[in-house]
Amino acid sequence: MSLKTSTLAHARNRQLQNTLNDLIRQARENEKKQELYETLGFEIIAAGSPKALLDLLLTETIVRCQLDEAVLCLIDRHRDIKRLFFNHNDEIRVLYENRLVILDCVKETGFVDSLTRTPLLGAAPLKNFHWMASGLKTSSPFKSAAYLPLLRGNSIIGALFLLSHDSNRFPKDAGTLFLQKLSIMAAVAVENCLNQQRVKEISYQDVLTQVYNRRYFDLRFKDEIERTLRLQDDLVCMFLDVDFFKKINDTYGHQTGDKTLIHIANLIKEHLRACDIVARYGGEEFVAALPATTLQQALEIAGRLRETVQSTAHHLETESFHVTISIGMTHFKSLGSLQHQNRPDSEQIAALMLDYADKALYQAKSEGRNRVVVYDPDIVIT
Repeated sequence: MSLKTSTLAHARNRQLQNTLNDLIRQARENEKKQELYETLGFEIIAAGSPKALLDLLLTETIVRCQLDEAVLCLIDRHRDIKRLFFNHNDEIRVLYENRLVILDCVKETGFVDSLTRTPLLGAAPLKNFHWMASGLKTSSPFKSAAYLPLLRGNSIIGALFLLSHDSNRFPKDAGTLFLQKLSIMAAVAVENCLNQQRVKEISYQDVLTQVYNRRYFDLRFKDEIERTLRLQDDLVCMFLDVDFFKKINDTYGHQTGDKTLIHIANLIKEHLRACDIVARYGGEEFVAALPATTLQQALEIAGRLRETVQSTAHHLETESFHVTISIGMTHFKSLGSLQHQNRPDSEQIAALMLDYADKALYQAKSEGRNRVVVYDPDIVIT
């Protein structure tokens, strides 16, 4: 064999060896990628709460996949996603509200219709779905992205938008198998999480009036007290009772009584904010907690509600009748030294506020009903 032929053969062998080494390296990298995405995907599916799911999708995904940002976009067909994910938790809301894009399927049909069922990589997603990243604060522009649709059955429920400042992070002609597996697992996890929260909400609802039940109120009230302590804010607690409700049942029947309670519950919800907590406490009695609300604001709300209830006619086939409500309330800042303890006990505060509001309600009843009374440890205002 000539020297030239031997040199060519050696060069060819070296080239083949380099090619083989590249394939082996690529195979190992793909194996690591698959393990990374599968591990993350299984953790996402196993997420036990909305916060855990958001942490994995919008924080852990960034860290483990070496990204600069991640956005979760969801179509809100039941108009409950924000409530179910944030559950009035301000910490979660502040952390993720700019990275969780919730589309109203009626008001934002343009955005909803733009969501495609096919993954898209490179610079194109930045142009097509720039609105998803509009709430993000960044000092440098994103140069590549991965758009991953979240599909369940024949429906698209949203998308996962992965962003990078590196233009080579998501080449437009790169394979999407690993990313598609991640998006499938994310879609399953999101759907499961929302359904679990809906089931949990049902267990916390009063069957008749569809407001929360006492069990849920007791849990949330303590959470709101802890939040109030942390932010040094105010919190109002009020009891609302339908006057002479037994007479309504005795005169018009229990079915009419039930309809009256449903109507009163709806009026209460209409007059309060989405962040307020309304529950049926038992029988014809309701309870409400109004976070970040001053006593004066609560008095104005209660006054309008009382007047609306009084002026609303309840119609039967041959006659109509009116009902009134009595309202007793107290507020957190009336507790004095208790709110300034080193380690305030939220359960003790909750029990005391409920007791004060109940005393105010009792006074409203004893003074003739159809009125609002505020209980203060030092002075009672009517």
